[in-house]
Amino acid sequence: MERAQLSTATGKERPELIAARERMNLSLQQVGKYVGVTRTTVYRWEKEGDTPRSEHLLKLRELFGMSAAALGFPEIVVDTETTTDEAKDDALATFREEDPAWRIQKIVWGWPRNDARYHVLQVTLILELEDNSMEDITRRSVIRHLALAPIDILKLSAACAVFRFPAEDILAHCTAGIVACWSLRHGTELALADDIVSYYIPTLKEIVRTAPGVQRKVAADLLAQCYLLRSLLAGHLARKHDKISYAQQAEKYSVIAESLLLQVTALRIKASAYWYTHQYKQALHAALQAKHLLDERDKQDKQKTVSSRHAQAPLPKLLYSYVYAGLASFQARDKQEESALLSLKKAHETFFSRPPDEIVPIWINHSIGTLLLNDGGTHALLGNHKAAADSLSQIETKHAQDMTIPFSCRVEAMIDQAIAEAKRTDHEAGSMERCILLWKTAIEGAKTLKSDLFDDAIRAHAAMCAAWPGETDVSDLDDLIVHW
Repeated sequence: MERAQLSTATGKERPELIAARERMNLSLQQVGKYVGVTRTTVYRWEKEGDTPRSEHLLKLRELFGMSAAALGFPEIVVDTETTTDEAKDDALATFREEDPAWRIQKIVWGWPRNDARYHVLQVTLILELEDNSMEDITRRSVIRHLALAPIDILKLSAACAVFRFPAEDILAHCTAGIVACWSLRHGTELALADDIVSYYIPTLKEIVRTAPGVQRKVAADLLAQCYLLRSLLAGHLARKHDKISYAQQAEKYSVIAESLLLQVTALRIKASAYWYTHQYKQALHAALQAKHLLDERDKQDKQKTVSSRHAQAPLPKLLYSYVYAGLASFQARDKQEESALLSLKKAHETFFSRPPDEIVPIWINHSIGTLLLNDGGTHALLGNHKAAADSLSQIETKHAQDMTIPFSCRVEAMIDQAIAEAKRTDHEAGSMERCILLWKTAIEGAKTLKSDLFDDAIRAHAAMCAAWPGETDVSDLDDLIVHW
């Protein structure tokens, strides 16, 4: 193996390297492109203590104009002589690096047992799965493998706690598995994601109950993530009332984990759970609780200087946008037009003012798609159906640009857009035909997902029938309303 790669992950950050990159206002991807590696590799150099190969270290020194020591690395003498064994080792290392399944599993199995920063492991895996060089079919295979590993390798059970491996191994594999299950949710395998994550819960609960402090917090953090996912999935899987209990469990474990980030997210998802069960006052109350926690955190940050050793890491701006976007819809439903439009404005401002390299947990359920979905919903609730339709129509275009919008979000947007178009008082030429096309695509999507969005599609059809009475092209759509 190449002599420059002295060690595996040490689990320690390199603030010198991070500061050098930020001083030059470079992203992880830009540094990786210059050096000749992926942004994930740069992230691991910064956050996990990985040591780069000699040629990569030389490139870093050249880019930043600093010595290896000044960047937080040991000074390495590059030996230009390469033995046959070393060449073979390099070839094997290259082969391993080029195989995504092996590369990702090596990250999980190689995670240091004394490193409890499992959030860093999650970010590393997310960046790996976002690698554009990986083919979609390979990515789906890797995701399923990661999700099933805690069940097939660790033998976890949905019925009871199982401890065939040390808690550290269980936490590492569940960390990876949860990332994979959230990734499954972005596609069409919603029921599979829900089934798999249910296997993690009993063992994680037992770790929370019996483990020492750090492991207890990590397990609680992972449990909160499991319940956030199950709450979101319940609305699609004909279990809308489970959404509330799962969100409450997520909130409970976020408090045990002492994670404000998770607690705010749990309240936001609990607000959505109340909303989808028509408990609108409770939805608004939960959303205001989430906003209150953000406001309190902002006050604390203002009272502390940047140099204070007690300064807290900033919360992602995406979280603020997520909270404000939901709050806007809830306020619009409560006829608070001025407040709703102000919240919507803040949702957009915080979304588009994010740093280009903002690292966000996969379980913050917010993207340009959900922002536009809430934007459209807010305008629809305020009676401005043209503005609602305009916002919702942008979602497919945005998805084509960055492919980050979950399939379920796109289906929901098409249904809402069909309703908004039908309720407009200024129908344009081709409005009916556009609605019909949207509706056909949406109901087939709901069937693919086996989602409760099917019921929403039926309501959209009723709105279309009311907008264009007597039109056989609309009434004949009844033939497609066949439950799976």
